[in-house]
Formats: sequence, C-alpha cells, structure tokens
Amino acid sequence: MGSDELSNLWEWRQKLLTLRVDTKSGYRSQLPADEQHLSRRELGDKRYQEAASQGRNVERLPDRAMF
Repeated sequence: MGSDELSNLWEWRQKLLTLRVDTKSGYRSQLPADEQHLSRRELGDKRYQEAASQGRNVERLPDRAMF
C-alpha cells in the first residue's frame, strides 16, 4: 500500500466515524404503546385534551414558542 492510498483510507475512516443516524427510537420506546406512533403535535394535542377532560385549566402555547 502506498502512502496516498493509506491517506485516502484514513480520510474515509474519519468520515465514517462522524456519521450518526438518529431515529429517536430511544425516546419513543419510553412512551406508552398507543403514543409511540404519534407525531409531536398529535402527542401535544392528546395531552392537552386529557388535561382539559380532567378539569385542569391549561393555556396552550404557540407551536413555535420562543423562550
């Protein structure tokens, strides 16, 4: 192997090591089975409805609230 080939292989290895795939499966696996397939918006709507049905007064924030 030449030094150019080793250098190219090393660069390729470094690129592969920085690659990361995040499927959010770790977070979703902690949710109850009926909530795992819901989007973030649907999950928020469901929790809002549950709180309202229990008589709690919940003021909804805008979807893109800035703090």
